[in-house]
Amino acid sequence: MIASWKSPRRTRRDGWLRRTRIAVRSRGAWLPAWALACVFMAAIAALDAAAQSDATPDVNEAKANMLWNIAKFVEWPALPENKSQPLVVTILGEDDLAADLAGLLSSRTVNGRPVFVRFARRPQDALGSQILYLAASESGQIVNVLSAVDKSAVLTVSDAPGFAEHGGMVGFATDGTRVRFEVNRNQAERSGLKLSAKLLSLAHLVPDSPGNP
Repeated sequence: MIASWKSPRRTRRDGWLRRTRIAVRSRGAWLPAWALACVFMAAIAALDAAAQSDATPDVNEAKANMLWNIAKFVEWPALPENKSQPLVVTILGEDDLAADLAGLLSSRTVNGRPVFVRFARRPQDALGSQILYLAASESGQIVNVLSAVDKSAVLTVSDAPGFAEHGGMVGFATDGTRVRFEVNRNQAERSGLKLSAKLLSLAHLVPDSPGNP
């Protein structure tokens, strides 16, 4: 069952989080090839800067921006060519990063495609989405969540320590205010996702831990 998410704590995010449960949809403009190349190079530069930054004012905001840039360099096999069809991001559970992701991604586009953010209560509700973010409140059921989307072309992302090593695809690691992202390339490719070589060159690549398929 997909449901609106409400944190039991009232925070300054409450107001805008309610406004972002339904994504802002906007159409991307067609660009000539040279302009598109410039956009991609700028995105790579932004991703590199985020990965190398030692002084991000808000770590969660940096991670949200990092995921937005990562999404630009992932190819989903079943994503419709019609760019009016949204990229669907499912958030399972709640934490501060989930709130930042909802606020940022729902107001952005990915390669000219609108982003639709939804909140879910069950792992199986992530089926049919392109990205699944597993929040800290659900970190105790990582195995069940990954099993629910196994072999599906869903990019799994979490802030949980060791997430990529234990079968997830993208994990965030923080050292003070320094943020990096970890990628389990094998798991992504087994699920039918294609990750850009430029993206992989910026990631910290991790292998599967023993016992993962």
